[in-house]
Amino acid sequence: MVVAKRVVLIVVLVLSVLAFSAVEYRDGKVIFTFKTDVKADVVYLAGTFNNWNPTAWPMKFADGVWRYEVELKPGRYEYKYVIDGKSWKEDPEAPGFVDDGFGGKNGAFVLTPEGKILPLDGASKTAVTSAGKSYELNPKRMNTIFVDPDGYVIIRFYAKDAKHVFIAGNFNNWSDKATEVYFIEDGWWEAILELQPGVYEYKFVVDGKWVTDPNAFAFVDDGFGGKNGVFEVYLESGKLKVGAPRKTVTTVEKTEEVKVQGIKLGLSIVDGKVFFAVKNDRAQEAYLAGTFNSWNPNALKMKLVDGYWTASLQLSPGTYEYKYVFIIGGNQVWQEDPNAPSYKPDGFGGKNGVFKLVSKDGQLVIEGMEEQVGGLPVSVEYEFDYTFKLDRDKYLVGSSSTGKLTLQFEPLKDSYVELTYSGASISRAILKFDIGDLTLGMHYKTSWPLPFEGSLSGLAFTYKLGAFRLFCGLGHTSTGLPWAVGFGNESIQVYVGHGYFNDESYSVLGHVKLGDKTNVFLTGLYNFNNTFYIKAGFETEQFGVNAYFDGVTVGVGGFFDLSGKILEFQGKYDSYYGDLSIGGSFDLTKELVLDAEFSISSRYGASLGLTKLFEKAFIRFGLEVEDLSDLLQNTYIKISGKVGF
Repeated sequence: MVVAKRVVLIVVLVLSVLAFSAVEYRDGKVIFTFKTDVKADVVYLAGTFNNWNPTAWPMKFADGVWRYEVELKPGRYEYKYVIDGKSWKEDPEAPGFVDDGFGGKNGAFVLTPEGKILPLDGASKTAVTSAGKSYELNPKRMNTIFVDPDGYVIIRFYAKDAKHVFIAGNFNNWSDKATEVYFIEDGWWEAILELQPGVYEYKFVVDGKWVTDPNAFAFVDDGFGGKNGVFEVYLESGKLKVGAPRKTVTTVEKTEEVKVQGIKLGLSIVDGKVFFAVKNDRAQEAYLAGTFNSWNPNALKMKLVDGYWTASLQLSPGTYEYKYVFIIGGNQVWQEDPNAPSYKPDGFGGKNGVFKLVSKDGQLVIEGMEEQVGGLPVSVEYEFDYTFKLDRDKYLVGSSSTGKLTLQFEPLKDSYVELTYSGASISRAILKFDIGDLTLGMHYKTSWPLPFEGSLSGLAFTYKLGAFRLFCGLGHTSTGLPWAVGFGNESIQVYVGHGYFNDESYSVLGHVKLGDKTNVFLTGLYNFNNTFYIKAGFETEQFGVNAYFDGVTVGVGGFFDLSGKILEFQGKYDSYYGDLSIGGSFDLTKELVLDAEFSISSRYGASLGLTKLFEKAFIRFGLEVEDLSDLLQNTYIKISGKVGF
């Protein structure tokens, strides 16, 4: 009898435990039940299945038990209960436990495809970061993780050639498809997460491959021989912050120091791009304006990252000027960069930041420029060409010499006057003056820059309409008034005119350019007197070919560039004159360039050129022979080149 009573008591205890099992699977749903002696108006269920939202899933109270039913996919889950949305409580009846990273425990279980609720096998490969874990801080990171003004955690990731990017972590049960990362610009992707305070581990899934974030605040062993990125979301002065985990780190660096590590005020090169960073706590918005975007104050909006206004630009080697445009109290405030590499007067009593972007050993490098203290910025270039004839009696006779001196004044940004003198007279001149979106120009004995050479003297006007430009050109001749109008952008341009591209008739000019680094272009000109010109080409940064045909002459040309200018070639066949010429240049070192020219005509000759021997100088030595039978009497020595200062 006593034995029977004991058996009955054991059965009752077992049934009572099963009746109040904390987590069970029934009719396609996972059922959570929670008993507590703490008086509560409402209890919420929070866990990896709802991004640990403390008030998203209110439980129902019946017969002294709080209950919640939900459909879940097979996988691994962690959870806690939140009393009245404030007090977090672990489930004492949970199938299993893992450390929650704050000295407590999370309930944990595995839901199998067959609908079984199983405890964990003891491994914590994907558990929330525990108090016993050791983190490795990342001192070389860029600041790509921050909390935006709306309280969302933003994580940016660079994947230039990726097609699809997802983020997986203990905030979404490590699902590789649940949380999409969005492409923003220039190879950068952005994850937007709504998270509560806690420690989170994560990885990116790039086109199906799991990738560790190189800019994570810290790293932790992922249990498979790799690393997860890890960060902590915490409250500070009532606001959410994000940084490296503040417990059990392997170094003694402060969290705030780690958060701003990698941001360099001023200019730097990051992933092959020019990275701008400036601090202004008063600004509500910030923009970057400069010669690279026609000084448009609204074209390039900067991003606020951990208190720094930042922007990144893909620029080719060259010299650039820039300023920051801050929006403070609804007003535009232009400000020079206090950390610019160098400065240049802006023409309005202030100064622009200025830098020179150069390529060294295949890497972009930022260099400063000498600051212009006062006066007008002036550049000077002198071109010379001397020819000497050998003579049997006098040995060397000077037969001819020419020289050209070019002066350029640039009193305002993007506005200049350029004059070229041959002797005492002006052989060519050009004036360009920018007034916001309007450009006024005058040119003398030189064409205004267009896809095809137009009138050599006249006036030019361009007006910017967003990404498009409207062009109007007026020429000058003794017999009429050549004119042309055009409209287009960087990709497509169309012009019509009379006497501007051809002295005798109306003309239609079209120019198409596709791509940026890989450029395909086609230029076509048709004159109503039945003449035409066609040129097409293909160019990359290292290689290019082009060809043209004008009904009489066929021309081909191109270049091949491995590092700087290495090889150029050009050729021409003229069906009327029957001349064939071949030219080229070759770069032996970065300091010395040799080039050679050969010609087949009534004269035979060759020339040797030296460039980069001096910073702003070029010199060529040539030899031509008119008659091979009498070299001493029919040989010419040529010296030409140019020097800038």
